Amino acid sequence: MKHNGTTHQLIITADDYGMCPEVNRAIEECLAAGALRATCVMTNMSAYTDLIRLRHDFPQVSIGIHWTLTLGMPAAPPSHVADLVAPNGQFWSAPEFRRRWLTRHISPDHIRLELQTQYERFVALAGQPAFWNTHQNVHVLPGLFELIVDLARQLGIAAMRSHRRITAPRRGSALQYYLRNPLYWLKGQVIAHWATTAARKGMRMPAGVVSTPGYGPGKAAVEQIVQRVPWPKNAPAELVIHPATGVVTDLFGSLTESRLREYEVFRDPALVSRLTAIGVQPVGFEVL
Repeated sequence: MKHNGTTHQLIITADDYGMCPEVNRAIEECLAAGALRATCVMTNMSAYTDLIRLRHDFPQVSIGIHWTLTLGMPAAPPSHVADLVAPNGQFWSAPEFRRRWLTRHISPDHIRLELQTQYERFVALAGQPAFWNTHQNVHVLPGLFELIVDLARQLGIAAMRSHRRITAPRRGSALQYYLRNPLYWLKGQVIAHWATTAARKGMRMPAGVVSTPGYGPGKAAVEQIVQRVPWPKNAPAELVIHPATGVVTDLFGSLTESRLREYEVFRDPALVSRLTAIGVQPVGFEVL
């Protein structure tokens, strides 16, 4: 794609800061390189206190909270959030959490308490989060989406991930992909409706998150991906990455080698100039 004079804003966000040292070091190196301008922190995980250094070393970066209900242990006393905790003392897996929420086996009060406790940990180390989202997008469920949006508003977190889909398939057009995958399109319409409702409540958010069918896991092919994006006109798009310096199998799930590839790509200081040359300006949540 040649730069035609139009500049498109892109928020590149690294999820999972706080998960483990391998993730923290990778995100810090990518932030130092410049294309990455946002990250979000899991304050229930073992390496979350690195947030102190993160805030000090990168004052210009958008740092959000990555609310977590499906990995690790609760931040609140387990007996106070018992609906969220499996017999092994860890959170339920994402599929089991979703099943239990949809069958009304999880108290909304337990979710509010756990998320507020994670928020309080964040504030104690770094002040107010710039934005919020959830690990494995677990809030994208009927009823739960509204609950967490309302909690974020009460806590004064003014921005969030949109979850509207900006589809950039490796081959063909977005419309062709929708026609081949109607359930993907339908789910996207539901999520877009929820995002519109959140915006009416005052939540600021990017135009949507870039979805990349056909590229496989990870966003290491960022320079090819951005040339396929149907760019929104009035707000930045968001691209989500998960870099790591090494593989931690019991934490990473299916995102293993893709994390290493993203780390190598986004730690390159020359990436900013290459993106700029094709009309893409990396920004943070401060532009919203």
